[in-house]
Amino acid sequence: MEAHPVPYVPFRTFLAALETLERGCPNQLDRSVWPSSSGAIQGQLLGAFRFLGLMDEAQCPSAELRELIGKKESRRPLLRRILEKNYATLVAMDLSRTSPHQLEEAMRQYGLTGATHKKALSFFLQAAQYAGLPLSVLLRAKIRGSGGGPRQRRAPAVEAVAAIAAGKTVHLKSGGSVTLTTAVDLFSLNAEDRKFVFELIDRMREYGG
Repeated sequence: MEAHPVPYVPFRTFLAALETLERGCPNQLDRSVWPSSSGAIQGQLLGAFRFLGLMDEAQCPSAELRELIGKKESRRPLLRRILEKNYATLVAMDLSRTSPHQLEEAMRQYGLTGATHKKALSFFLQAAQYAGLPLSVLLRAKIRGSGGGPRQRRAPAVEAVAAIAAGKTVHLKSGGSVTLTTAVDLFSLNAEDRKFVFELIDRMREYGG
């Protein structure tokens, strides 16, 4: 069986894709699940889901994916378990003592080169940090450094898919409901607008929770 390529989709896009599935996970995962994403990103998401064991060869969601979707409060430890299983060689290096060069060389086992290799490394590092895997000071600095300096060209607005495509409905105690649907690019908001939007989201969560 041909090995699936290691994920190289932006990690924020991967998280946004999971949030999209919280509204309802279909019986089959295909490109139509994320219609607001570009064709390239859709393919990268499907590749990431395959590598991480979140869907089978028939593109049906796995038990691990349903756990990630249904147990949002446990998403970080669940993802850590998935990373430890599917990146076993990298995790076995003791990432708390690994240098950036060591990790970069170890990542070459997956056969990617150039910009794709760097994207795969970025996905793993950000996923590992999110999941709580112990990382060396140098690796943590590399993650921070990747967001500094001039803005890097990012994938089409898919990184903001959580904001563009997301909606939340709260059922009122006295009857009726209120639905908040966002249609903004989070990266273009100024500080005042960002504060206003996230305050609205937090109030909806608190009331709905």
